Amino acid sequence: MNFPNEIIGTFNRNITLGIGTLKVFKDNTLFLTFTEQDIEVEDNVFTIDITNLFPDNGEYYINFTTGLFISIFGEVYQGINNTTDWAFIITDGEYDGTEYSNEYLIN
Repeated sequence: MNFPNEIIGTFNRNITLGIGTLKVFKDNTLFLTFTEQDIEVEDNVFTIDITNLFPDNGEYYINFTTGLFISIFGEVYQGINNTTDWAFIITDGEYDGTEYSNEYLIN
């Protein structure tokens, strides 16, 4: 399987961790939950080690709560709460997806 060993997210501003969760859903069912203790931040990138956590085959999407990521200027990212913004598929052991990259959104 060619699935990466990390979940990686890139923002257009440097970020810090707030409080919240990042959840991975598999075939529309909650599969994994990560808290701020599981997430590493460096500059404008966050990573989560997922080595050996994903089984072969399935449709996945990722959501995270408002306030999990905060810009260094105090802007609170509103999070993701849908099935399409950060979705990927593993079919026949092959990963089909991209690194999440988003313009930093604030209210």
